Amino acid sequence: MLVEKWKLLLKVINTKSLTKADVQVASAILEHHNTKTRQTYPTNKRLIKVTGLSKRQVQHSTAKLHKLKLVYKLSIKGKNHFKLTEEEYLTHADICVSKPKTMNKPAPPTKPITYIDINNTIKKFAKNSNPYYKAVVNNGLSYHQNMENKYIKLMSKRLSRDQYSQWLVRLDNKETKQDALSYAEKQCKLLNTT
Repeated sequence: MLVEKWKLLLKVINTKSLTKADVQVASAILEHHNTKTRQTYPTNKRLIKVTGLSKRQVQHSTAKLHKLKLVYKLSIKGKNHFKLTEEEYLTHADICVSKPKTMNKPAPPTKPITYIDINNTIKKFAKNSNPYYKAVVNNGLSYHQNMENKYIKLMSKRLSRDQYSQWLVRLDNKETKQDALSYAEKQCKLLNTT
């Protein structure tokens, strides 16, 4: 088989219609031919790396070699299969292409939707997409309680110890609680904008 490989290379070199790039691609394909298994599977990436040509040039050259019946190319599932003789090509093509394709059973028909409750759909969407809703569900607190806890954490970082303790006293007092929360909200907005 080694002799056949070299005969093919001489035939490629002596073909007048082939360019240097075509000869390079053909020799790279022949370099990758395993004489024991009679398999030749260089990928386009490998051919590009070996020859130094562009992807388009490699594709053009392999197509040209196949058209001139010097090297037989068969693409199966995106993988190149090259054969050196027409007999190998035809038997390989029959084996790979003529396999019966298995088909899964078709899915049963879906039930038609007769009524869509828009309010429930909106609630479900809000539950799935709103992070504040998820936080409320996770810890059992209301949105306002969660925001209050968030402000307490942020204000402990934002204010000095004395200011923070004064702010906590204002937060604990029912009369000044709303003022303390609005002050915290303004501070947090300033923190986010800077």
